[in-house]
Amino acid sequence: MNALTQYIELFKAHRSTIEANAPAALNERRTEALDVLEKCGRLPQRGDEGYEITSLNDMFAPDYGINIARIKFPDDELSTFRCELPSVTRAWSMLVNDHFVAAPGLEQSLPEGVEVMSLRRAAELYPGMIYGDKLPVDNPVVALNTLFVQDGVFIRIRRGVHFDTPIQILNVFNSATPMLAARRIRVVVEEGAHASVLICEHPRVADVDYLSCRVVDVTVARDAQLDFYDLEEATARSRRASVFACDQHQESRLNMSNIFLDGGMTRNDYCIRYSGDHATTRLGGLVIGGREQSIDNSVDIAHSTQHCSSNQLFKYALFDQSKGAFGGMVNVEAGARYTDARQSNRNLLASPEARMHAMPQLIINCDEVKASHGATTGQLDERALFYMRSRGIPEAEARMMLINAFMTDVLDHVQLEPLRERLRHLVDKRLRGCNSTCNTCSLEKLK
Repeated sequence: MNALTQYIELFKAHRSTIEANAPAALNERRTEALDVLEKCGRLPQRGDEGYEITSLNDMFAPDYGINIARIKFPDDELSTFRCELPSVTRAWSMLVNDHFVAAPGLEQSLPEGVEVMSLRRAAELYPGMIYGDKLPVDNPVVALNTLFVQDGVFIRIRRGVHFDTPIQILNVFNSATPMLAARRIRVVVEEGAHASVLICEHPRVADVDYLSCRVVDVTVARDAQLDFYDLEEATARSRRASVFACDQHQESRLNMSNIFLDGGMTRNDYCIRYSGDHATTRLGGLVIGGREQSIDNSVDIAHSTQHCSSNQLFKYALFDQSKGAFGGMVNVEAGARYTDARQSNRNLLASPEARMHAMPQLIINCDEVKASHGATTGQLDERALFYMRSRGIPEAEARMMLINAFMTDVLDHVQLEPLRERLRHLVDKRLRGCNSTCNTCSLEKLK
């Protein structure tokens, strides 16, 4: 039995329970998702086009538990959890496995026009808003998520509202046994509105296998702006298959940054679509890989309207036996005149055993466009390293300083200054061989 078959059979055996425990609006697309998966036959495997280092079949094959019956897990993390962003004022809540848990006083702390609630509640209040128009339903991760999703987060910023406080969602696993959580995050930024969203991954138990099957479904309306930050800081036994899908309308602005600091195996898909002219997209990705980690980012941007711009910058620093992959597809469709599309992937191999696979791609079916793409993979500049050592800087410290400098422009994508400075601190700690909870660091760990 392949991995996909076991999930299809599990859904069919428990469909009545799943649908009885979920609002009607969440059930509407399960049949469509089931049809997509049955036509697929199997999940993508390593070696398939676009999956050069990642096998979704292997990722989903282990016997993870799914909380079909909606058993409530303890949510005492709300009182004990300490996030690594103490200097950033934020409105926050949690997904404990796949249950939405609001921080005390969350609703009262939000201004008029800003709503953060469970997806279950939103499905009852706003049934027509819980699915975006450009969600790629044929993506296998989206289909699997749609099959099993029963809860998540719904964020709505109403027309004209500018909310300067970041909205933070903590994704927490706290099961003592292997678990798969189907998490859905729906973000709607209405016309002329502006908001920042920060998502953090924080498994609570290091020696348990977890799989996050996550979909982030975003709509940015006309003249609206969303700054979205995704911080991965998980455990070696964590797995993540994530799809970020965004529908941008006329004159909208999306600034999206993904920072991978720790974890096991990650596959992130980014799907950007345009529903109006003069939209702007900036995607930034920063990866610090070590041990035997596998980090795979795949971007699909389809320019279908005029005067839109997209700018991608993904950088990897890979240590030990870690593996990285970047696949970037920019498709400029016929009629998408005056498009400005830029894509850059730069990679640093800090170990002889580290491996990187890069495949940037451009398809241009329109004249009067600007487009560029490129990928480079190399090692630290030995001349710069020698110069720094000749000035009395220890080798490990010199290496860390050069890698920090290599990654600076990705962190510059972060619009929120307190968060940007905090991320610089976390990156520095990671390069010194620390995780977010350690008290001592060793530069020797990441030589």
